[in-house]
Amino acid sequence: MDLPRTAYRHGWYVTLFGRLSRRELSGKMRERNPHLGGLTANPQVPGSRSPVPTNPSRSQSRTVCFFDGACPGNQFAQKGPMKAAFVIGDKEFIRDVRDLQTPDGSMRSNNIAEYHGLIFLLRHLRDLDRERGSKGAYLICGDSQLVIRQMRGQYRVRTPHLVPLHAEALRLSSDLDVEFREVPRKQNRAGLLLE
Repeated sequence: MDLPRTAYRHGWYVTLFGRLSRRELSGKMRERNPHLGGLTANPQVPGSRSPVPTNPSRSQSRTVCFFDGACPGNQFAQKGPMKAAFVIGDKEFIRDVRDLQTPDGSMRSNNIAEYHGLIFLLRHLRDLDRERGSKGAYLICGDSQLVIRQMRGQYRVRTPHLVPLHAEALRLSSDLDVEFREVPRKQNRAGLLLE
């Protein structure tokens, strides 16, 4: 059977019964598998549920938390030291971020700093839960579209050096009751600490 290559380039899947768009295909999968509850085989399919809980809080209120990271001079190829910040309620924290060691040498970027801000926050939340002896519910807000959407399963992690950082953030968040929300830069209290 000879399939046209353009069908794949334009987001169409060719099936035995004709062609379907990605949206149609994911909708048909949910119709055929109602027991999946919206989960599909690929968490990157739009409309599917995330591997990390992002459902609105049940009946308890969530503690609002913020994270951010910065690599000054990133856009001018003269990168300064990375910093990360996070806020839990009214407590504010700023941390230095070491360069990420890769096979190609050390790296610095805003995305690396953002992930470290999230990882520092998640570790602190885990420690708070252990001290209290009970799990809290947290709303984690950040202005990094990439990090938030990767954590919600809406974006794939394509950059090799971000894969271990994303895996660590997923591991830490899996033990917590968290919801991720993207907020504008002006509303990110952790970002204001880094200005």
